[in-house]
Amino acid sequence: METRSAQSAHVETGALSGEFAVTALGPGRFRLSNGHGTWTAWVDQDGPRRHVTVEGLGEARLDREQPGRRRRREAAEGSLASPMPGTVVKVLVSAGDRVEKGQDLLVVEAMKMEIKVSAPVAGTVKAVRAKEGDPCDAGQVLAEVEPAGDEG
Repeated sequence: METRSAQSAHVETGALSGEFAVTALGPGRFRLSNGHGTWTAWVDQDGPRRHVTVEGLGEARLDREQPGRRRRREAAEGSLASPMPGTVVKVLVSAGDRVEKGQDLLVVEAMKMEIKVSAPVAGTVKAVRAKEGDPCDAGQVLAEVEPAGDEG
């Protein structure tokens, strides 16, 4: 997505191409519209790397690595990051709850799909950094689990 001015952009992401009116909806989230329809787009940027996702039409990577993947890879053990831009639709735990590895802790809706975010380790929920209805970016830490110590 190449910004031409504060109110328009030229977009090319596979099936979607051309000039669009752009309305900022929040950090990294935009509404694109032209005479044929309206779409929501998410832009995840880390330095020169950009990842653009257009609702219902797919994605365009403007560099080899999606920034969210790098942030997830560099996140501390026990951190739960959103796998893609979306909205937190369910928070299933609170700080202090004990959880098992693989237990669903949050649900993110992205491009009309529900994605379950599960505990990477067994332990205790240290923090929940999102609430229902919050928008989230790819790689954004939504919760943290303190790994259980060896009990033996």
